Amino acid sequence: MSEEDTIQAFNKINECLEVLANRLIALEQRVAELPTPDKTYYKPIDGEEYLNIKGNYDEIYRRIRILEGTDGL
Repeated sequence: MSEEDTIQAFNKINECLEVLANRLIALEQRVAELPTPDKTYYKPIDGEEYLNIKGNYDEIYRRIRILEGTDGL
């Protein structure tokens, strides 16, 4: 293998690494943008405001307690 072949091989490897690095950066950005439970909001039909997952669970269980007659226990 000549010196020129070695240089070409290293250049191709470098190009591959740059492409992989750019894809990794794009992937990291996309993952950072994915909604998490604390960023997921839902507005109940008769609600006045949007609630996150915890707020929705609290509202669901509050309504269950009312239906079961155990509100306030």
